[in-house]
Amino acid sequence: MTTVLIVDPNKDTRLALEAQLSESNQFERVCSCSSLNAVRPMLQQHGVKVMLVDADQVGDSTLLLSIKDENPELGVVLVQGHAGVIDSATLQELGAHAQTSRMAAPMEIVASVAKALVARLKPSKRILSKFLKDHK
Repeated sequence: MTTVLIVDPNKDTRLALEAQLSESNQFERVCSCSSLNAVRPMLQQHGVKVMLVDADQVGDSTLLLSIKDENPELGVVLVQGHAGVIDSATLQELGAHAQTSRMAAPMEIVASVAKALVARLKPSKRILSKFLKDHK
């Protein structure tokens, strides 16, 4: 099963989202921290597969991109407080795989986590060639 890390500076929001995802029974573990600066030790300690990050924290994307460079298999979901949508090019630039809103229903958030889990798996050409009939 999957471990999810929630990164949000607002304690109430963070704990509410953590409770919602835990109650969904879709994940092995749901943990949280208040900032991207606290993420690295948690990634190693808990074996995190997907990270939900408050979109306001990635204004300066260098830290997020650095974390992604060190952990290329990490799925990232941006969580927005408002109803706006980030275009896919910007998501890619930030190293994110999906986005959701804080106001979304718990299963919509779970679906965003699932999307990030699938998107982070980039099969190698060698593996793909085994499944293609015309490979050379």
